[in-house]
Amino acid sequence: MRSTSTATALAVLFSSVALSVAVTGPASAAVATVQAPGGIVADAALKRVFLGDSGNGRVVAANYAGTVVDTAGGLGSVSDLALSDDGRTLYASLPARHQIVALDPATLDIKVRYSIPTDTGPRHLAFTGGKLWFSYGDQWDGDLGSVDPNWTGTPDPLPDTSPTATPTPTSGEPTAPPSQPPTSPAPDPSDDPSAEPSTDPSTEPSPDPSDEPTSPTPSPETSADSSSGSSDPSVGTSAEVLAAGVADGPVSMEQFPEGPLGFWGQALLDASTAAPGLLALGEIGDSSATLAVVDVSGPTPQLVGYHDRSYELNNGIGDLDLVPGAPQVLTDGTDRNTYANGTFTKTGAYPGGQSADIAPNGLVAQVSGSKVAVYRPNATRPLRTYTMGAYGTADLAWAPDSSRVFALVGTGTGYTLKALTDPTKNVPTLTVNAPSNATRAKKLTVSGKLSATVALPAGVRLSVTRTDLETPNGRALPSVTVKANGTYSFTNTPPVGGTVTYKVAYAGDATHAPVTVSDKVAVSRAAATLTLNNNKKLYDYGTDVRFTAHLGRTYKNRTVEIWADPHGSDKPKRLVKTGKVNSAGNLSAIVDMTRDTNVTAVYKGDARFAPKTVKVTSNARVRISTAVSRHYKTAKIGSTSYYWFHKNTNPVLTTTMPYYTGRQQRFDFQVYFEGTWYSGDSEYFSLATNGKSAVELLAPGESGIRARVRSTYVDGASGDNVNSTTYGSWKYLYFSN
Repeated sequence: MRSTSTATALAVLFSSVALSVAVTGPASAAVATVQAPGGIVADAALKRVFLGDSGNGRVVAANYAGTVVDTAGGLGSVSDLALSDDGRTLYASLPARHQIVALDPATLDIKVRYSIPTDTGPRHLAFTGGKLWFSYGDQWDGDLGSVDPNWTGTPDPLPDTSPTATPTPTSGEPTAPPSQPPTSPAPDPSDDPSAEPSTDPSTEPSPDPSDEPTSPTPSPETSADSSSGSSDPSVGTSAEVLAAGVADGPVSMEQFPEGPLGFWGQALLDASTAAPGLLALGEIGDSSATLAVVDVSGPTPQLVGYHDRSYELNNGIGDLDLVPGAPQVLTDGTDRNTYANGTFTKTGAYPGGQSADIAPNGLVAQVSGSKVAVYRPNATRPLRTYTMGAYGTADLAWAPDSSRVFALVGTGTGYTLKALTDPTKNVPTLTVNAPSNATRAKKLTVSGKLSATVALPAGVRLSVTRTDLETPNGRALPSVTVKANGTYSFTNTPPVGGTVTYKVAYAGDATHAPVTVSDKVAVSRAAATLTLNNNKKLYDYGTDVRFTAHLGRTYKNRTVEIWADPHGSDKPKRLVKTGKVNSAGNLSAIVDMTRDTNVTAVYKGDARFAPKTVKVTSNARVRISTAVSRHYKTAKIGSTSYYWFHKNTNPVLTTTMPYYTGRQQRFDFQVYFEGTWYSGDSEYFSLATNGKSAVELLAPGESGIRARVRSTYVDGASGDNVNSTTYGSWKYLYFSN
């Protein structure tokens, strides 16, 4: 929020005047957006675009790139905007507050508030003939009003219509203490009417609350206006407030010429700097809409053309534009209606649209569905067409110099300002067709066509660029001339294989925009020979294994990569080595085999040989050790060493192997009887996170028993498959007295 000046702060402190309702914001790099459109105008001097945001109760200023430079908030619902001919004043209509505010376009500070004596409007705005014109009225009784910015009289003071002596402030708006009610300053007649009025407190006494008000009390406000509270927002602001209803005030009502039936509701208005003093009016809300053109250059508006309520011209009007350089109006971006003889008749049409805006030089920007098309006056084929998306375009405005069109484009949640550049440059259609596949070092043919809705110069030449593996930044090929029928073709012999791209470009001219297209060809390459050893071999845990990749004949690239991908989701694939093969075509890398591992050799190819990848899988056992405890000695029986236990002592066997989530060891048990080992039931026991698993055997309770045990990792059955099946060594047990 911008800081208030010292003078304003002192004024607030001494209760001489309250701050303006408008709150301006600092510049922002954000794209300009509105919640609901409330008018759009462009200013040549500042190179700014102004947007009315009805949904958020503000005016947004953007630069010609469409980014926000300033905002004025707290205005209430904004229904339309207009800019004075000299560009020094921006007007916004506030129908819920029955006001028009005049803002400084450079700062968006409010200069003047005009109170409009109606409870239905003001709605639409247009500036021409040195005055601001506005429409107002209900469904059955619409009319035209004006604001004279050059009026220099002294306004009648506005009554305080708030429920109490102290107006209810807008959120964040300082107010004067109740003991000293605010007063509105009276303008000095000698002052420049376009300058911001002085904020010195008026010496004129406050009006008696019992006096009859000169303008209706504003109706309750909703939506963006709800923040204003129940007080009249025109009372007690630092901006000059001019009351309507006085005989010689700046606001004049009932300005539509007498005689015709007039309008139902609040008419659309349009004016053009190329047709000064003329104002177009179009009736909305009625299928047999009324049209009028009024000359407002003199002291009293004079009717130039009028069409009453019939269906001869249209079935309702949603958009209206005064056509510069011709006695015509454009309705709904489509129909041109002339008023040369005082009545309206159809004189032509553009291809069907919904709305439009016309530049001072006559160029037409038309909204048609999801597109915006630009036409020269009376043309039937567009100069240029822009695709705007599924949500369409709500409003358009030309830059005064016709260099671009500003569009309010729907997003589904609001509207975004977009600048459509080079609107007068026709975009040609350029195609290119290359074969999908081709053989390296063999000639191929590329063809295409160039066409445009605006005639192209004869003998147009197109630039051609080829991009391939050896020239990734592209290599220029000879340019090609377009034939009279718009077609072209050229031949080329690709020297390298792989993906080859042919880019064809037209540089554009004074009336055509540049255009570039491309097509790709898969050019053949020879197959490379690549091998890798040690496939399906089994290694003990922790063995360092040398993997060797062998690369056969290639063109230029002799680099190979060797990757290792251990089984298990916890260890990612990693690059073990990359480098050029030796003179024998070999590259070796060492892999520590702690798990089953996929080892991959990768050759990325070159201009003449295709890429190739080979993969082998080598397997690794786990490391298993078993410790025996509670024995009282070790001794051999025959040639085999046994752990000796007393017949009532329970042996404990602790197995250690590498831990993996969910891993179990299988515990195998056998008993020796009459020269044969007999197996008992094997059982699985989980490993602790330290890789250990302890199993206690129940003592047999009798002597002379021989047994043996071992721990085994079974691929898959032990809870994972990251290693190959591994058997631990047998541990022999003997039970004695």
